[in-house]
Amino acid sequence: MGTDIYCGYKIEKAPETLQPNDEIEGIFIMENRGKKDKKLKKAFIELKELYSEKVVTTNRETGEETKRYVDRTKELEEYQIVKGDKIKSGEKKEFKFTIKMPGSWSHKKKNKIKEWRLELWFNQKTAMMASRGSQKNDATCVLPVKGTKHTPSFGMVPKKEKKEKKDKDKKKKKE
Repeated sequence: MGTDIYCGYKIEKAPETLQPNDEIEGIFIMENRGKKDKKLKKAFIELKELYSEKVVTTNRETGEETKRYVDRTKELEEYQIVKGDKIKSGEKKEFKFTIKMPGSWSHKKKNKIKEWRLELWFNQKTAMMASRGSQKNDATCVLPVKGTKHTPSFGMVPKKEKKEKKDKDKKKKKE
């Protein structure tokens, strides 16, 4: 069963790219779209590392190998925004935040890793489980960090991807 709580965000003074120890400022937006008032147990932001990893399994009987990609998620940091509040039916709340990125992270470069990225997840807990609210995409922010191939939610396209785009544009001009 879904939630009536909507979570979103707005990044202020968005940097073009993020480096370790950089700060991000913004607003965590929550709205109760339900008919009942809710007790907001907590609201928090998680910094997640996501990627797909190639896993090889071998069938013991036939010796046949099977390769597939498995999605991995690792929590790097959690930032508490508010705890023990109420959100009335139809009410919209905005919480300003400033978070500092960790001192280091590493882009996974191995051949068996693809789709690597860092994301911020904007979570609320009004029920038994925490969630990113009713619209998960609106509460997910892909960060502009070196090594990602995903389009960031703010900032610029990572340099490697930008170079590939320039090369593609040059080919179009020649045609």
